[in-house]
Amino acid sequence: MNSAAGTPNAIVVSAVAMRDDQGRLLTVRKRGTDNFIQPGGKPEAGETDHQAAVREVKEEIGLDLNPDKLRLVGIYTQDAANEAGCVIEAHLFEYTQPVNSYVQIAAEIEEMRWLDFSEGRTLPDDLAPLIRNVVLPMYGRRVVKTIAVYTGARLGTRPEFISLAVSLGKALADAGVTLVYGGGKAGLMGAVADACLDAGGSAIGVIPRDLVDRELAHESLTHLEVVHTMHERKARMVELADGFIALPGGAGTLDELMEAWTWQQLGIHSKPIALVDGEYWAPLMDMLHHMVEAGLVREADRDALLVIDDPVEVVSRFNYWTPPRPKWR
Repeated sequence: MNSAAGTPNAIVVSAVAMRDDQGRLLTVRKRGTDNFIQPGGKPEAGETDHQAAVREVKEEIGLDLNPDKLRLVGIYTQDAANEAGCVIEAHLFEYTQPVNSYVQIAAEIEEMRWLDFSEGRTLPDDLAPLIRNVVLPMYGRRVVKTIAVYTGARLGTRPEFISLAVSLGKALADAGVTLVYGGGKAGLMGAVADACLDAGGSAIGVIPRDLVDRELAHESLTHLEVVHTMHERKARMVELADGFIALPGGAGTLDELMEAWTWQQLGIHSKPIALVDGEYWAPLMDMLHHMVEAGLVREADRDALLVIDDPVEVVSRFNYWTPPRPKWR
């Protein structure tokens, strides 16, 4: 296992996204594995990531890439598709010209598949996280099956906050998206969960033991995970979710939102984030504009945050969201 500079104990790989003249994405499955990945692999001693990409594609599918047509998209940390408990630091390249759809598999590749991800197509479940979370969004398509919602443990002073929470919970259920949230029964958190469950949806709660002991846990969830600390709670919610929503909330909501957004900027994840209720979040967006003007936040990172008023729009907006290029990479 190689060690990535920014991610200890990560497997460093060069991966190449290639499409044919119909726009289909080339994916491969290695012998003895279950999930489809992008062609590529680990650099050998003395190789650059660019050289590794060219060599691995030649070895795996017999294709001679023109090195001048390889564009580095970015470096992304994702769960490994076929090595349980591992992560990869993927140096993702795009091959900028169409490749012949008649290329043949070689080396350790058992199966090759051209993935049609055009609108309306159902995507298979056996795609690597790098494909689901980075490559498909790069081409305007992602798969959102779970969404983490950050919001207040109080109801607030405005009745529309409750209406918004109920509308979001129902919208997630109607879209077949599983709710991931903090596991509590109080406030807007509880309202989102109740609405999702009442509409026939699934809700996963992640809650620290201390809050369970205070009898604050929701008792009717699809699944409740009990963790030791607030830090574990936030990390687990990020791990479980394909995207994140911030409804009106207080300090805890801001804490969760800012951490998820910071991790997005660093490429720790490449998942969409939405602020739902533009009026409530307007002061925060004003502050972010101020940070951009001060040169302390990239414009692309500010613009990566979606501001949405209608909860029904969230899933479709998430499915076609494109991540920004990670900082420092």
